[in-house]
Amino acid sequence: MCGITGLASAPGRAPPERDVLERMTAVIDHRGPDGDGFHLRGPVALGHRRLAIIDVLGGDNPLRDPHGRAVLMFNGEIYNHLELRAELQADGHQPSSGSDGEVLLHGYLAWGLEGMLRRVRGMYALALHDLRDDSLHLARDPLGIKPMHVALSADGLLFGSEMKSVLEALPTRPRLSRRGVLESACLGFTLAPGTIFEGIESLPPGTWLSYRDGRAQRGRHHELVFEPGREAADPDALWEQLGRSVRSHLMSEVPLGAFLSGGVDSSAVVSAMTEVSTARVDAICVGILEPGMDERPFARSVAQGLGVRLHEEGAEPAILDLMARIAWHVEMPFGDTSAAPTWLVCEAARRHVTVALSGDGGDENFAGYRRTRFDVLEERLRSALPAPLRRAVLGPAGRAWPRGAWVPRPLRAGTLMENLSHDWLDAYVVSMSRVREDLVRRIVRPEWLPDEPLRAGFEQHAARVAEYDPLSRVMAMDFATWLADDILVKVDRMSMAHGLEVRVPLLDTDFVHWAAGLPTDAKLHGGKGKRLFKRALRGRVPDQVLDRTKQGFHLPLARWLRGPVLEQRLRDILAEPDGPAFDVLDHDKLHRLVDEHLAERVDRSTELWLMLSFDAFGRHGPGGSER
Repeated sequence: MCGITGLASAPGRAPPERDVLERMTAVIDHRGPDGDGFHLRGPVALGHRRLAIIDVLGGDNPLRDPHGRAVLMFNGEIYNHLELRAELQADGHQPSSGSDGEVLLHGYLAWGLEGMLRRVRGMYALALHDLRDDSLHLARDPLGIKPMHVALSADGLLFGSEMKSVLEALPTRPRLSRRGVLESACLGFTLAPGTIFEGIESLPPGTWLSYRDGRAQRGRHHELVFEPGREAADPDALWEQLGRSVRSHLMSEVPLGAFLSGGVDSSAVVSAMTEVSTARVDAICVGILEPGMDERPFARSVAQGLGVRLHEEGAEPAILDLMARIAWHVEMPFGDTSAAPTWLVCEAARRHVTVALSGDGGDENFAGYRRTRFDVLEERLRSALPAPLRRAVLGPAGRAWPRGAWVPRPLRAGTLMENLSHDWLDAYVVSMSRVREDLVRRIVRPEWLPDEPLRAGFEQHAARVAEYDPLSRVMAMDFATWLADDILVKVDRMSMAHGLEVRVPLLDTDFVHWAAGLPTDAKLHGGKGKRLFKRALRGRVPDQVLDRTKQGFHLPLARWLRGPVLEQRLRDILAEPDGPAFDVLDHDKLHRLVDEHLAERVDRSTELWLMLSFDAFGRHGPGGSER
């Protein structure tokens, strides 16, 4: 795992300067504490920070073709590199090292850019300089596990694993994107290709960009297609697929372990590790020392049953300090409160291992989210009710229905009725939103909001999946948005902040494509998700793990925001109406929300976390006022 960055000058512009490249590379040194590497030739300059995992002694970047045709900088792991290496050697290519990244370089020369990308199985972001025509090629893995950010202008192209590398090469911090502000405020993250900054994009997963002579060309090398019923609902076949994926993810020359929360997904990965590995498995669990958040007893039960060496730690989040650090690394006002526990588990894991396998992807593959089940239920009801009835009756009734934490859960029907009055995409956007768009448009200053609605950012994905069945449609949308732009961003930034490589075998492309072919009732049946997945695990992990309610990894915000630390922070922010949060947010409207929450009239914790996130980003994010 590493960090890559670089630039390419447009025709007529001065060639890249080494001191600029060194600054762009140094600012992401946390991604690669084991060394750096540079390449400058003509209009192209590439930088690299290395976290040595494979071919520790011989795998330094840049990787160069011995015949002087191309140079590669690489971030990630290629899990089928041995098979590709054998294919290349049979074709006359002679890689000079054991680096998995070198097969990308020789694969490009043998098969071209798209031919190489379609053969590769792994997580990666790459930059390749073809010395024959001075073209620069950038690419990102199929699901977006590894990041890539790009800025194009008349002067040329800038890129980096993190936006802070791009910002380092710019004379001033770019203006915030109005689209990015709306998405951050509603969703808690930005949708690719957009970012929080104007002029900087996130290269979408499964795509490539080539730059030559001042012109950019783009293409897609991967598309996830859901074809329910293509595969049989066989639990033994699922376990075989998982074992194959986990086995390929174990390659390492440094200490390797796994996260173990005691939930279904991480338990599945650790169980598979014990079957396919000859070494004893190390697992890491962090118990958040808050009522109802300590998962160590469940992790302990799994570890004891599997003979796993469990490293347990307890943690009390110093939340304000963590918010500052997270803002610097995640590079946006980030609404996902699980970033803080993820930071803590990555920090703990790095004390024991350099590589950790995680269970991310289980919910996306097997319909594990509660909102997924409700989205499917809503679509069934929507199709059974006449549209005029839904719009004329249910919509107004839903908007008038009482809301708030004081309403008993069985009576919280307002969102359901309102969603039924919308089409499926509007309803999906509502279910994805942490803060409703209508409220965001009241508390964000109007000059920072785009005219087009929030759903506009989802429409490109919706068009590709509109003909899917309701479950496949929701799952495909989750892969394209929630997973790529929230979950994987969080895991990448929190792990790389500590120089830890996290691998996700449940998001291996072969495994994901296989799972996408399962019948829908193998995933969601009787209102419950993960049906086949749990059948495959039965007898391999304790029943109490399989049958317990999904806990998640979120903080008790409502209570914390009424506690002394965060309450004082809210009041401090409000006392500074010229502070960075109120460059974007309306001070008076937020003041009223704070009063409502502290008086326990309404649970405003999500909206107040938004205020804290914008404040932390404005102060401590890249280019912030206090860095």
